[in-house]
Amino acid sequence: MGKFGFWFMNARPQALPQSVIPAVVAICVAFTTGMGNWLCAVVALVGVICAHLSIDLLDDYFDYRNAGLESREKLARAGMRARIGKAQYLADGQATLKQTFMVAAAFGAVALLCGAVVFYFRGLPILWFVLAGAFLGFFYSAPPFKLCYHGLGELLTGLMFGLLLMPGMCYAVCGELPTDIWWIAGAIGLLVVNILYSHSIMDRQPDISVNKRTLAVVLSPGETPRRGLLLSFSCLFTFLPYLLVFIAVMIGHLGPWSLLTFVTLPMAFTLVALIRDFLYHPEKDAERRWWMGPMSQWKEIQEAGIEWFMIRWYLARNLISFFALIIAISLFLK
Repeated sequence: MGKFGFWFMNARPQALPQSVIPAVVAICVAFTTGMGNWLCAVVALVGVICAHLSIDLLDDYFDYRNAGLESREKLARAGMRARIGKAQYLADGQATLKQTFMVAAAFGAVALLCGAVVFYFRGLPILWFVLAGAFLGFFYSAPPFKLCYHGLGELLTGLMFGLLLMPGMCYAVCGELPTDIWWIAGAIGLLVVNILYSHSIMDRQPDISVNKRTLAVVLSPGETPRRGLLLSFSCLFTFLPYLLVFIAVMIGHLGPWSLLTFVTLPMAFTLVALIRDFLYHPEKDAERRWWMGPMSQWKEIQEAGIEWFMIRWYLARNLISFFALIIAISLFLK
């Protein structure tokens, strides 16, 4: 594996669907206007991917600089094995903090260059989208703001990949902001939040042990979890997207075909049920079903004993994937 492959794999490409899926849906919205530009679409999508990889590497850089091996050892003692692999390349000495920062900066520079190309075609509004994204992405984990350390990480990610990225991508591709993009961005942004929030519920205890404030920790900071409150927010992030789609259809901003997203409700109910089981009956095994969607390397996951964690994470990811795919197709069936 070459240098690019090394850094790409360590930038957690498995998380790219959180940004790529919203971007692709926004491109579909843009082309329904009849004014889509394929060059702008491709350049903007490359920019989104590079920006996401940059943010992930910066997160590793600042997390490791602030906590280092001590944080990893605390997580290990807390019994949380699913996250110990984060920044393993730094712990093993395969790369230095300086190299990590430089590569993150390189990915960020490519993203800004892509933004400059789109700015040439679309003008000033793109500049505001790019600057807002760059600010939130950098200070997500960087001082002095360290936004993700104050319980804002999940909500900010939903904002960045939903209500910021999607309208920005749509405008980049077609030069317009159709009303339906805001309804779709709100729904998909909430499902992005849902991925991270589901993760933070399962990591709540280890996060408390290393003084990391996620939304789950903010909602339930004590040793005894506020199960009902945590579950209520899980329901909110899981089911509110369906309500937004339903309202948008009823008032004519989305076509009736968008209601096909409701076929994913079994996945949504199952995810909430699995989160409930984790909170109230953690000893209960979670059974994988074919309709939950793809879950790669499942044998290895079982051997590592982290299937209880990954089945919930995969299900949250697959829910947004299928939901977004149906939305994208429905846009062309109006």
